[in-house]
Amino acid sequence: MKRFISILYLVFFSFVVTLAQKECFYPVSQIPDSLRKNAYSVVRYESNDFEYINSENGVLKVTRAVTILNDKGSDAANFSDGVGKFWKLKKFSGKILDQTGKVIKKIKMSDLRTSSISTELATDESISYYECSQPVYPYTVVYEYEEDWVNGMMDFPSFSPMQDFQQSVQQAVYHLTMPMNVKFQAFARNMPQTADSTMEKNHSIYTWMLNGLPAIDEEDLMPSFYTLAPRLQLKPVMFSFDKSTGSLASWQDVGQWLWMLSAKQDELPPDAVQKIQEITSGARSEKEKVKRLYHYLQSSTRYVSIQLGIGSYQPMPAATVYKTGFSDCKGLSNYMMAMLKVIGIPSFYTIINTDRAHLITSFASPRQANHAILIVPLGKDTIPLECTSSVVPFGYIHHEIAGHDALLVTSAGGRLYHLPSYPDSASYVRTAMYINLSNSGELQAKIHSVYTLSHYEEMLPFEKIANNDDRIKIIAADYHLPSLKISNIALVDHHDSLPSLELTYSLSSDTYATLSGSHMFVSVNPRKNLYPFFSSKFRKYPIVIQNGNMESDTLIITIPNDLTIEKVPADISLQKSFGKFFSHISIHDKTLKIVQTIAIPAEELPAKGKDDFKSFLDTVNQAYQDQIVLRKL
Repeated sequence: MKRFISILYLVFFSFVVTLAQKECFYPVSQIPDSLRKNAYSVVRYESNDFEYINSENGVLKVTRAVTILNDKGSDAANFSDGVGKFWKLKKFSGKILDQTGKVIKKIKMSDLRTSSISTELATDESISYYECSQPVYPYTVVYEYEEDWVNGMMDFPSFSPMQDFQQSVQQAVYHLTMPMNVKFQAFARNMPQTADSTMEKNHSIYTWMLNGLPAIDEEDLMPSFYTLAPRLQLKPVMFSFDKSTGSLASWQDVGQWLWMLSAKQDELPPDAVQKIQEITSGARSEKEKVKRLYHYLQSSTRYVSIQLGIGSYQPMPAATVYKTGFSDCKGLSNYMMAMLKVIGIPSFYTIINTDRAHLITSFASPRQANHAILIVPLGKDTIPLECTSSVVPFGYIHHEIAGHDALLVTSAGGRLYHLPSYPDSASYVRTAMYINLSNSGELQAKIHSVYTLSHYEEMLPFEKIANNDDRIKIIAADYHLPSLKISNIALVDHHDSLPSLELTYSLSSDTYATLSGSHMFVSVNPRKNLYPFFSSKFRKYPIVIQNGNMESDTLIITIPNDLTIEKVPADISLQKSFGKFFSHISIHDKTLKIVQTIAIPAEELPAKGKDDFKSFLDTVNQAYQDQIVLRKL
């Protein structure tokens, strides 16, 4: 009997121990040192299982476990999931573990919050989310959830377990279950393209796996995270979406589907047709007609975003836009196209991505675009029109689309098109400063600056500011003078296809120059803030200059008669493959003329060029900070 009780006790004890062991998951001690390096969080395990049932339906099951190493990685502990017409969150659970892997809190579906707040005017999506907050690091969060995909799909769930800089991945796996007769396409970046595959009944199961990925360390002026992190994108070749069907086999097919969606969306009522004819009456050229209608569009409509079902891709009818005076990028571009059609000028509805310059040409999908514009071919002149903005000048290609790939939607299908970009030298800031210096070191100056192209765009919010005090604060931030008075601010906007903005103002300061005995020390360039320094540590990634830039400053300083010029900094002339800098000071009696120009082109430099580039910026910064020495007679 005692033996039986002892055996029973041992069995029970083993059962309890086993249960206790099962309650311990992902101890932090099991993270390799190589995955802790430069990491704020570690994805311990992620599993994505997507089953494609048919063109209308699918099921996604996800498990994601992330260890948060310190407070900088705390955002990685949160959960969010978009739900709406095409996705339904069916199951959810979560748990929080301490560093040993012991469960310290369980999270239920009822703990999730839902937000329908959106920047879109109309959307059928909302967000279910959970904000995790733990005071003691490290800890681990584990989320398990299931989604029903309904009403069609243009792509399958993507696979991107590494979601930010300073996040490593211990193990991640993606399983795709497909009926054997359904074709799909995959595009992999920074991970294997080919999957392992097995067969089960009438289905094929494809598996992609990632192991031991170190964190991507964020650096200044580095390639985008999107180009460095592993990511898998998948799509069906034939698709259904909100009761509309099409093919994603090629960009031509994508264009044919978009053309079909816009059929009969360009019809306008008789009064609109009459108005269009009145607006364009007497125009001397087709270009002048397009310009008049574009200005009419800008003055009579406003942009709102609409993301409702098929409305994410189908433009609002032109007649509705004419009546209401608002729409999104799709509807406004289609409306402009409809107005041009009235006067016999053809144009192309065009989709584009404003965040990424290049489309993945081998992976045709409208999901790659996030914006719509209009392309108007006029003989040898092709005019892109940004139909959502009331301020972009006619014919100007703003920085979010210049040099980007796009898809023209034509009756014959889609056609890839690359928008032109401007030379780096065309985008510049040129400033002239006319300075009168007193013998006590005070400054009285007149400033005149010209901003072109991308710099012009940066100044548009400044132009809209009505409060003069707010304008003064922004101007003052450009100077390293502790005491400033700014007045007489004036702006002239040259609203052309190559736009520029002129800014003039008066400036005074009683602390421009420093007195020391019989000497006065004058800053060479009081306007220039310094270029940031690179870290001295080892650099891994290339240096990426996304936007070329040129800035030129001319300072004319008139000094008092009782002062003489004792010393000026030496001239500088730097010409490197990654930039040019010139600084020249000339003396004309009681006048100093200082000319400083820096030009840095858009390009990518190898990581090993960091020290040369840093040395270049150091020289530029020193030239801006240099002092002119004056002496009392």
